[in-house]
Amino acid sequence: MKLATLTLALFFGICFVSCQKETITPGTTTTPGTTTATTPATNTTTPLTQTVTAPAVDTVKGYLRIQLAASATATDNILIAFDPKANAAYVVNEDAPYLKGFGAVNLSSLTSDAKACAINDMPLTAKGRSVSLKVNAKTDGTYKLNMMTIQSIPANFNIYLKDNYLRDSLDFRKNASYSFNIATSDTTTYGSRRFSIVLHKK
Repeated sequence: MKLATLTLALFFGICFVSCQKETITPGTTTTPGTTTATTPATNTTTPLTQTVTAPAVDTVKGYLRIQLAASATATDNILIAFDPKANAAYVVNEDAPYLKGFGAVNLSSLTSDAKACAINDMPLTAKGRSVSLKVNAKTDGTYKLNMMTIQSIPANFNIYLKDNYLRDSLDFRKNASYSFNIATSDTTTYGSRRFSIVLHKK
């Protein structure tokens, strides 16, 4: 009797264990004898990156050589140089001050602090540059301002000679010479207020 009772109890115990439902966690997969949990899907958002444009750097290194001429032999020449490391104001050993001679004509360019120079070194900014010229002559007559050299100035920069007296301008890239008159009795026809070289982007 005891043996039959023990056998029956063992039979029901085995059935109870084998008939239990296997608990499966949502998001998991099962294979016989193993339970593998899968990582819940995460919603990741890549941060938006903003492209910041670096400020324009002035890198132009070139020069203009300009001449004032009364004739083929009576001339005066200046150099306007561009360097990103230069200062627009007068700097000793960077600019060469103009020393007025005894020639028929005198030409110089002005720094930002109005110093007359034979060699004027300055930066050419992205906005451009305006440089005043100082012209003088001993006698009344017709004179010429000639663009002798344009060296390493980017093609996207216009180069104009501006005449404030006549309210006129000349494209120095297309026309290398400008004729004008000086009357020594009229100070508006010469000096430092009549002409300027203007460079600006097209």
